[in-house]
Amino acid sequence: MTTQQLTYVLTVAECRSISKAAEKLYVTQPSLSQYIHSIEKQLGIQLFDRSVTPLCLTDAGRLYAEWARKLLAMEESMNNSIADLMGLEAGSVRIGASSFRVRCLLARSIAAFHAKYPKIHLIIQEAEMKQLRDMLTAGELDFAIGSGEFDAKQFHVETLAEERLYLAAAPANPLTEKLPVPLTASDITGATLRFLKQQPIDLSLVADEPFVAANAGEYDRGSLNAACGICGFTPQIAYSVRTIETVFSFVCANMGIALLPDSLIYYGNFRAHPNYYPLPEEIAVCPISLISRKNAYLSKAASAYALLLRQLVDVGTWRMGQGLTTGAPGFP
Repeated sequence: MTTQQLTYVLTVAECRSISKAAEKLYVTQPSLSQYIHSIEKQLGIQLFDRSVTPLCLTDAGRLYAEWARKLLAMEESMNNSIADLMGLEAGSVRIGASSFRVRCLLARSIAAFHAKYPKIHLIIQEAEMKQLRDMLTAGELDFAIGSGEFDAKQFHVETLAEERLYLAAAPANPLTEKLPVPLTASDITGATLRFLKQQPIDLSLVADEPFVAANAGEYDRGSLNAACGICGFTPQIAYSVRTIETVFSFVCANMGIALLPDSLIYYGNFRAHPNYYPLPEEIAVCPISLISRKNAYLSKAASAYALLLRQLVDVGTWRMGQGLTTGAPGFP
């Protein structure tokens, strides 16, 4: 079995479609289909059940995929070990995060690492956390960065920073009349006296209000339901959209309320903001973690990136120079 064979089968298994896998692999659909057939003929087994849509692995296919991931992880570990003989003059670091976190949180660390180690190749994978977990398990990533629950038997999880959720509502929303004086984006980013004194609101006050929620991501419908569940109600979701940035725009357009992370406030570069209301600690605080596979070999390059990332977080560099635009004095 070659690396190409393993990769092609795993990509089809991940995409559950020959056409989508072909697009991802930059090959034609007929050639990929023929390639998979030739692997099955060589093995004398059928890897995919083609009688269903989307495609799914057979029992033999699942076993093949399991060993394919292990073999690719072993190959990557070997390559990292060889690269380590050259110190930090060669090698690669594979980092996974959501598109939002790559754009807003990791850009500075990636630029700093490239400046310090210009010969190390940084490979950035943008995906949702579920997919990133699978990629870590398969040895396709050195690290993932994000939030959520992780199996302690499989993953090593290190908290890098804390993210805080706020209830967000448009200034024109009638709800603002029954809630306390809100915080502005400038209050939060500047840690003003109002920010320091503001008391959290009882989220159950908005139990009957329409919410906007994301379909996927770290702050999706599931996390919204969990937060509201702590306060004894199920949120009424008026609009379900794709990303947390779209949730933000819908709230600003007064199409509902939402729970938004402060990363959007710090790093989103939005010119206009909704009103923000602090929430109780048990709802508001979410850790941003650096996640790696337990017992995985980490190259010198990967360890160096992890160290630099921790240093940037420790000195608050993540929150420096991000260019928040609020229209208020002191912001560009």
